[in-house]
Amino acid sequence: MAATMGHRRRGANMRLDPIRSAFFFPLRGTNLSRAAEFAKAGNKHVSRGQLRPRSAALAGVLVFSGTAAACEHYTAFPDVVLDTVFTNAPEDPQRFMIQERGRSSLRRCSFPGGPIPVFVRLDVPGLTYVGDLQYQGRTYASYATSEDSALLAFDVYWNETDRKPLRLGEELEMEYETTAGDSVQYVISYTALVFSRGGRMRTSSIRTGSISLRSPAHPGLDSSAPYYLAPQFPAVTCPVRDVSETLQDVQWAELSTPGSTAKEKPVAVRLNCGTDAPRAQITLTDAGDPKNSGSQLTPTADSNAKGVRVQLLQAGGEVNFGRIWNFEPGVGGTHEIAFTARYIRTDEPLMPGLIKGEAVLNVDYW
Repeated sequence: MAATMGHRRRGANMRLDPIRSAFFFPLRGTNLSRAAEFAKAGNKHVSRGQLRPRSAALAGVLVFSGTAAACEHYTAFPDVVLDTVFTNAPEDPQRFMIQERGRSSLRRCSFPGGPIPVFVRLDVPGLTYVGDLQYQGRTYASYATSEDSALLAFDVYWNETDRKPLRLGEELEMEYETTAGDSVQYVISYTALVFSRGGRMRTSSIRTGSISLRSPAHPGLDSSAPYYLAPQFPAVTCPVRDVSETLQDVQWAELSTPGSTAKEKPVAVRLNCGTDAPRAQITLTDAGDPKNSGSQLTPTADSNAKGVRVQLLQAGGEVNFGRIWNFEPGVGGTHEIAFTARYIRTDEPLMPGLIKGEAVLNVDYW
């Protein structure tokens, strides 16, 4: 019998030989690859040119309209890119971890001076609201891509001491202090903040969005910028070697009736996990028939015995190919995933020869 067990993108095989058998486990490894590089987009801004003068036939009085001044947007960092790779995670929940910010930098705006209203809206499709959290005396709405990914929160400010938390899909009105004339204005900053879940977290699915700033009274201020959100937590992986086992030859009399079994043998896949505790989901499948949900392996092409197959058991019961189970030992070191292999008689007429089977063990780390 042959069977294969492995991580997601690497292999490991397990073989069991004659009525003789061979059992082979190829292990496949999963490495969380970095997201594709984000193509940064610059600020979009609106310019307003000079209004043409109009004449009014009012006793010879000529009336001119004024000009609408357009701001110059000169920031080199308008977008928010959050793709930090974290090597560890705080054990306590809602612990602040990092922030990334974008900037809207303005000059030559010809503002009158004093506060003006600015409306801010952030949209990031695919993020789910988790709940509110407290940070530096402010209440933030937190969002995530899954139940075990990092918490994300957002705010905007021109004055560091007066940050305004943002809620996705809702427009926030902010008072923005301007200076008179066409000098450099205060920088408007908008951020993405990362908070812990408490313990190990999964790499977030990539989410992109956009923030918009607008001022009805001063449209030259208007701009938008992209968000790219993909905090990463590399998985702890465990190198695994292929496993090959051979069952003892079996006699005709030991498999006299359909359903009879013989020659059980332990088969173990060893995971060498180092010092860190792994977390993974494991799936065992029949290499010869990925849709097989039973416990008997499909004979390989070079098998010639009839009326017999290799069967796998785990913890004393028949396995179910395709079933997913969690692997969370809580500690590092070496771990074994144990199975038992044996012959089982089928309903076909029995014919001596060689029977092999192969299984695949997928270990999907996170």
